[in-house]
Amino acid sequence: MTSPPDRSPTAAAAAEHTRGTLHPSVVAVVVEPGPQRVLARLRGEIDTEDSDGLRGRLTEALDSSRHGLDVDLSAVTFCDSSGLHILLDLNRRALTAGKTLVLTAASRPVARLLRLSGAEQVLTVRDRPTPA
Repeated sequence: MTSPPDRSPTAAAAAEHTRGTLHPSVVAVVVEPGPQRVLARLRGEIDTEDSDGLRGRLTEALDSSRHGLDVDLSAVTFCDSSGLHILLDLNRRALTAGKTLVLTAASRPVARLLRLSGAEQVLTVRDRPTPA
């Protein structure tokens, strides 16, 4: 005799997640406008699923700044190539507009991605987080 499959809410959610149909946004962005620069604090995981929304928020923040955008990456727990692509595109957009993009306090996963890809040679990265 076989037992019926587990139909608990947790098991159902896990099954949906495994199939890829359940994927809540896992990156949060807090934008803090300043008189000269805008600060964007990112928290969570940056992946392909979230890239369009993130790109839009960060582009808006850059466009609304007078001199540039600072991106605090200290609370980013994962970043894939789509996140790296966003940062490189933002840098290009900033330079074209006569502004700067500065990445601050890159978490270990982000720092590793920047190092392995060689992007740390192109992007401005500072060790210290931007003050609140």
